[in-house]
Amino acid sequence: MTIDYNAEAARHRHVAEEYRTMASCTPDTPLRQAYLRLADDYDLLANNEDRLASNLKQVQ
Repeated sequence: MTIDYNAEAARHRHVAEEYRTMASCTPDTPLRQAYLRLADDYDLLANNEDRLASNLKQVQ
């Protein structure tokens, strides 16, 4: 089984955007900040997936 790192990156970016949307809809400041931190973390995951895909492409 091979992992499609590009698809995983896209999925992580989609989740990050969902968290940003939830953050924009809540009046609770601590909850909004938590959602935004989660979004940032999912963006980092997506960036890591992009690097993995790029590294694998170079090796092959």
